[in-house]
Amino acid sequence: MGSEVVSKKHEFGALEVEGIDFRASVAALGSTKKLVLGGAGFRGLEINGNLVKFTAIGIYVEEAIIPHLSPKLGGKTVEELCANELLFEEVLSAPFDKLIRVVFLLPLTGPQYSEKVVERIGLLPNPGLKEESIKQFLEIFKAENFPPRTSLVCSFTEDGLKIAFMKGPDFPEESDAVIEDKYFARAFLATIIAKDGVSPMAKLSFAERVSKYL
Repeated sequence: MGSEVVSKKHEFGALEVEGIDFRASVAALGSTKKLVLGGAGFRGLEINGNLVKFTAIGIYVEEAIIPHLSPKLGGKTVEELCANELLFEEVLSAPFDKLIRVVFLLPLTGPQYSEKVVERIGLLPNPGLKEESIKQFLEIFKAENFPPRTSLVCSFTEDGLKIAFMKGPDFPEESDAVIEDKYFARAFLATIIAKDGVSPMAKLSFAERVSKYL
């Protein structure tokens, strides 16, 4: 009976964002470790009075992060979790794997994407970040192009960052590139889920879904 209650407690279902299906769970790159969909949303900017949506972003985490966060965050409302980035700072520092799937809604080149990421990283305090990791990141994207509906998949671990380019419908099992720098991995993830993260909608979705189980 107890195990049935536990299995029903965390129901992180699939989500659809801008016609993109984000499955309920995926495996971390190069691993059998299962990650669940915390939340998903679009990234957009208002240009000349029109909202232009560039990407859809899914945020995946190890389910074990829930009992890790509960002692500090349990009982708080979504508003309280989002205030001062409380939830997202805790997720960033939690010693569990995370994964981001970025689906491009508009065409973008690899350099356009990577340079914007590096620019955003430069706006954050990142002690321990290595210049060679930034150069490696830019080099990985140098020859890439992202037509609409293609995806970038990034696994964030305690050891660093794994990157895979998803050109078709099949979720990648292995990485195309690895940056063995945990500080860079955290800095990149921070541009997505920390203060002023690129998709407030994905962050809100994450907070709403995770708060149910804290």
